[in-house]
Amino acid sequence: MDNPQPAFSPDQPHLSALYGGWIKRTALLLKSRMPWAELDELLQWGAIGMLEAMSRFDRAHGVAFEAFAARRIRGAMIDGLRRDGAQRRGEFMLDADKVDTAAFMDGTSPDDPLALLLRADARHLLVEALKTLTALEYQVLALHFYDEMNNREIAAILDMSEGYASRIRKRALESLAIYMNTALKGETVS
Repeated sequence: MDNPQPAFSPDQPHLSALYGGWIKRTALLLKSRMPWAELDELLQWGAIGMLEAMSRFDRAHGVAFEAFAARRIRGAMIDGLRRDGAQRRGEFMLDADKVDTAAFMDGTSPDDPLALLLRADARHLLVEALKTLTALEYQVLALHFYDEMNNREIAAILDMSEGYASRIRKRALESLAIYMNTALKGETVS
């Protein structure tokens, strides 16, 4: 199987200049929501996100570069804030890639929904599993994973308590895990 060629190459610095204002707007928006964040750090993380988006983007998936890059830029900024916050609080941060690699190498990798999603043959199962959720469960998951909102933000949008939003998300994830694990084992999913 051929590796997809990235749509952009490092010798195209004009793309970074073209989207520089976009990175700055995203950083300013996040800073307005999180006043403790340093604008310079947000801009740096956003630039890293843009570089990652440029190297990972594949037109074959049918997604516009702008949509792909916007999520990666915002995600890089939020990831940076999380790492920075944990370091300031003196927390130990695990590198998720290293943990996953170690778990895979010694055969203890769990079959959680995210691990299952990473398997190409399980993507169609996710679509089927999502169809089994209630409208509210689906909406909560979409707000959490697609719009990257926390329980407090989801609760405010859906006019519910933060605890109830958390319980709905947990119930939906458990439902997805049960559906996908059952289907992958070849058992009948009811």
